[in-house]
Amino acid sequence: MQTEELLIEKTKRLFEENTGWGDSDDWTNQDFVALSEKIQERTGVALSHITLKRVWGKVKYDSLPNSHTLDTLVQFLGYENWRAFKSQNGDGKAAQAQQEHMLTNGNHYEPAYPVRQRKAKLLRPLLILAAVVLMAAVVIYINAKPMTRTKSSIGPTAENALAADNELSRAIQDNDTTGIARMLDKDWAVIATTGGIGEGPSTFPDGIKSGHLTRKTFSTSEPRVRLHGNTAVVTTKVETSGVLQGKPFDVQERQTDVWCWEDGGWKCILTHETKMSK
Repeated sequence: MQTEELLIEKTKRLFEENTGWGDSDDWTNQDFVALSEKIQERTGVALSHITLKRVWGKVKYDSLPNSHTLDTLVQFLGYENWRAFKSQNGDGKAAQAQQEHMLTNGNHYEPAYPVRQRKAKLLRPLLILAAVVLMAAVVIYINAKPMTRTKSSIGPTAENALAADNELSRAIQDNDTTGIARMLDKDWAVIATTGGIGEGPSTFPDGIKSGHLTRKTFSTSEPRVRLHGNTAVVTTKVETSGVLQGKPFDVQERQTDVWCWEDGGWKCILTHETKMSK
């Protein structure tokens, strides 16, 4: 691991201490949204939560953060810029000392954090015990109730249609491009509030990847589900905010998703958005 990477790891640890949020490996998408807002409040510079997730390795990104991102991160921590941070941390000497305390694992290094290792050792037997208990419960359930499973439990139902709609909503909230595309049919289309039509399951993911669209919030309520054989119509009230083409938005919509049951699961084939006045 190179000096720059070690210093970035140290920066992450300092953020954990500064925010008081604990191990950043456990941070959620909403934590990174909140952190983006905190950074802008303190430094006056906007770093999107997607950029922060790249730095923290939550989103795959092969390059190191650019100097603008690094400067902003350490300014949040009270340093003038990244160069000052490097200088005050021995310009990599402190990081090199840390590297000498790392454990070799194959062809890469892993930081040896004693506290985390102790926690892991304590948790391991508990996790094994929980897994054994869960497996035993499953076996007992199957043997005790071999005939309780019905066709409705493995086929299309109003309940699992709503569950699919909720899963799609969570993926949109998290700007999860893979999760969004997974829920959409290859012929999916969206009718926007403007009356325009977007076609293809890559419509939203491509917009997110390009920075054209970033959601900050996406919550649904007042679900209405109607099942017609292998087709389900799910209508919800949507409250969403974010940035579109560089401009912030905060709107309410009535959204209808049409779902089709395919190969044992739901795929969304059409989304229709109607803007509501707040």
